[in-house]
Amino acid sequence: MYLKVLNKEDSLKEYNFLVANPSENGFVNNYYDHSYSDFCNKDIPSLLNDDYVSKDIVKNTYYFLYDDLDNIVGLFKLRHYLNESLINGAGHIGYLIAKDYRNKGYAKRGLELLIAKIKEENLVKEKELYFQTNINNIYSLKVLLSLNAYIHHRDDNNIYLRIRLDDLILNSNPILEYSHDFNTFLSKEDFNIKFDDNSKLLICYFNDIIDELLNDNKIKEVSYINGVNNIPIYQMNNDIFLVKGYVGEPLMGSILEFLIRQGLKKILFIGGAGVLVNSNRGDLFVIKEALRDEGLSYHYSEASRYVLANLEVLNIITKYLNEHNINYTLANTWSIDAIYRETKAKIELRKKEGLMLVEMEQAGLIALTNFYKVKYGALIYAGDDLSKETHDLRVSTKTNYKYELFKIAIDILNLF
Repeated sequence: MYLKVLNKEDSLKEYNFLVANPSENGFVNNYYDHSYSDFCNKDIPSLLNDDYVSKDIVKNTYYFLYDDLDNIVGLFKLRHYLNESLINGAGHIGYLIAKDYRNKGYAKRGLELLIAKIKEENLVKEKELYFQTNINNIYSLKVLLSLNAYIHHRDDNNIYLRIRLDDLILNSNPILEYSHDFNTFLSKEDFNIKFDDNSKLLICYFNDIIDELLNDNKIKEVSYINGVNNIPIYQMNNDIFLVKGYVGEPLMGSILEFLIRQGLKKILFIGGAGVLVNSNRGDLFVIKEALRDEGLSYHYSEASRYVLANLEVLNIITKYLNEHNINYTLANTWSIDAIYRETKAKIELRKKEGLMLVEMEQAGLIALTNFYKVKYGALIYAGDDLSKETHDLRVSTKTNYKYELFKIAIDILNLF
């Protein structure tokens, strides 16, 4: 079995395969109804022309898969780089196996051959191969997972997978059980605050700022969530409420779930995180996605390796920061709920994967707010440093960046 690039000498075999196998399962066959003359004189020359690209069409190479009898049994279409549409859609490789040859291992073998060629000849620009498969295409999903693909995220119709080109093997499904049911066993609790569409919540991990605001009568405690330890709810003005941040997803997730049940729909998070990249203490990061190495998120979203931040909120945050010339970095973060299991080996693995931060809340809070279709965003400052050989707490008495971040957060909340 071998792959062979589209060529003029094999045009008849190639043409017969294309007309016998129309578009299917997301694979687009643009040549199904073309004449053989047009295929030879127009289609092949255009496909072999490296300059035949635009903002919507990227460079493609067609690889036909031949069996041991020199029959074409499949076609693999490789896109050598990704535009925005492909990053969020079809990805690098589309493939089609002829009906008579399906479920016989040809798809897996063809992908193995193509991936080996991509690595050997450095055929793509990205560090990972992106794939999209329909959520009902179980066979394709199994094939990709068998090739060490991991599920990056999913939507209502498709599953998006990636295969790393550096042979780093990632486990995509730490927890598999999930329920779509909105009906919970616990009843809805009574609360003396009912939020309206203008209400906004700031989760603030800067206790000194909250204490100062209380002393200056700029905020007031208006209620609390009753529990083993009462959780105060503060109000800054008619629209903005504050709650102190607490370490760990279970407690913060419970607080948000409780308040969302009272009608809250707009939430912003400010706090700190450990850094896995070179940075200065106080540098600003905006969370775009979180690695789910924790438990809470799996109760609000089906298993995947990453959970993605709310794009609408992300655009509001970044637009504000850009307009005010505030330096920031869009970051992917490692959310873990076992702080003392941040071992050197795991830290190195996460750094190789490209993670920038490590903290204990974001994956769960993103998944929870996505589940309830609540607007949520997170602004994080660089805290302790885990990027070096030894842990650097980088303790600092300077808190100017915290006050600046608090002011920025209030401005952004008013844009929600």
